[in-house]
Amino acid sequence: MRVLLVAVALAIACNAPRSQPQNAASVPPDLGTLITQEQIAASGAKSAWDALRLTVPSIHLRETPRGTASAIQRRGRSSIYLDDQVRVVLDNVRIGDLQMLQQIAAADIFKIQVLNAMDATTYFGGASASGVVIITTRAK
Repeated sequence: MRVLLVAVALAIACNAPRSQPQNAASVPPDLGTLITQEQIAASGAKSAWDALRLTVPSIHLRETPRGTASAIQRRGRSSIYLDDQVRVVLDNVRIGDLQMLQQIAAADIFKIQVLNAMDATTYFGGASASGVVIITTRAK
């Protein structure tokens, strides 16, 4: 009986009329904020750290008294986790040492994508509840 109900529900869902146009499937979903290389160049940033500081208003960057990168936190309400640091992914590799961002030239960045908490936990797990910054560099 239960299998029959599931089969009927699937058949109804598969035959339901589409509310989106057919060509909408080719457009990727809106995943957070996208900063392009043109926006980075216009900001006058010298490094990836500067590019984040100057182009992404939704995060707060913390530095040590010596001026080295120490933490990236999201503005607004915090998560239920004690670790509220925004995760950073550089060319599909998670970065643990944020000082690396000060060594990457802003001219080498292709795009920066900032995922909100919902999208970040979907793609990177529950430990990314504060969000994720994805930095993609140009291929050389």
